[in-house]
Formats: sequence, C-alpha cells, structure tokens
Amino acid sequence: MTAPHRDATAGLEPVRGRPRDPRTDSAIMAATRRLLTDVGYDQVSMESIARAAGVSRPTIYRRWPSKAHVVFDAAFGTDSGTTGLPRSGDFETDLREFVRGAVAFWREPVVEAATLGILAERRRDSELHIRTQQLLDDKIRAELADLVRIAAAQGVVRADVDTDTLFNVLVGTTFYGALVDGRADTDHLVDTLCSLIMHGTQTPEKE
Repeated sequence: MTAPHRDATAGLEPVRGRPRDPRTDSAIMAATRRLLTDVGYDQVSMESIARAAGVSRPTIYRRWPSKAHVVFDAAFGTDSGTTGLPRSGDFETDLREFVRGAVAFWREPVVEAATLGILAERRRDSELHIRTQQLLDDKIRAELADLVRIAAAQGVVRADVDTDTLFNVLVGTTFYGALVDGRADTDHLVDTLCSLIMHGTQTPEKE
C-alpha cells in the first residue's frame, strides 16, 4: 500500500548497553520475511527466526517483546521503503493511485501472511497492542486528510468529508477485496471503489 510504516521501535523500552548492530536487525527482518512466505505466520516462532537469522533468541527479545512485534516490523517497518501518498494535484488521480497501491500492498505475500496472522493473534490476546501500527495509521490518515483539504479548497469535494471514515473505507475495502473476497481484479476494484468515493464526496454542482 502506498502505505504504512514507520518507527520499528516505537513503544518499546530503550535498550541499554552496546548500540544495536543494524546488520543483526536486517538479518532478523530478512529471516522473518522468508519464514512468513515459506511456512506462514502460525509456524513462525522466535526460535525459528533466531535459527534462520543466525542469532540467539535473547538477541531478538532484546529488540522485540513478542513474535507479533517482530512480524509487524518485518512486514510493515522501515525496511519496506514506503513513500507517502501520491501528490499530482488532481484528487481523483491521487485517489486512484492510493487505492491501486493499497490493493498491491495487501497482496504482497509477506504482508498477507503477517496481516492475517496478527489479526488472529489480536483476537486471542486482547491486550496485544503494537504502537507502531497507530503511528502508521496516524501518518497516512493525516496525509489523506491533507489531500481532501486541498481538494475541498479547489471545490472538487465537499468540505465536510469525514476523512477518518474515508480512510477506514479505503483501507478496509481494499483489504477485504484483496485478501478476503479476492474475486475482483485490481482494475475492477480500483474503478468501482474510486467511483463510489468520488460520487459520495463531490460537491453538489459536480454531481
């Protein structure tokens, strides 16, 4: 997804002692991504990650408190090379690129395995909270709100568009279409969703 992802250590206690070796972090992230695509979330463990990365389990636990945190950062963290929302100056063009990027993002094998696994784990453990996810959501929400604000100033969309709801619709629908329903191809999903969004947000004179 032209999506998500930022601080891989947000919400964790600072580690005392020697500075973290970025090569070790990279090895752990790469091993986790390989395991997610090879065996799936349920079969991934801290032990298997450590073995695949050539490190000890304590080395991983000094960086992440649980498997879910490791997996989250491996799929959605700083290594993903994520960029911000598209900014062409045309709201409909940018909306279409956002939706297309979101569908492609959800369909990445590592992202798919991580997302479905973490969602299942959060159902089993109501206390599980990954602060990086909130940071990720907040940044994309803010960028989307800025796109809507600019479009409203241009008279393209209504000024009263609820951007939080719009964000939930875009992310939720692309997630469902890509990972749950899976029937619509990308072009059809992009066309249908963007048409609905444009119709629902346009100013009256544009309808």
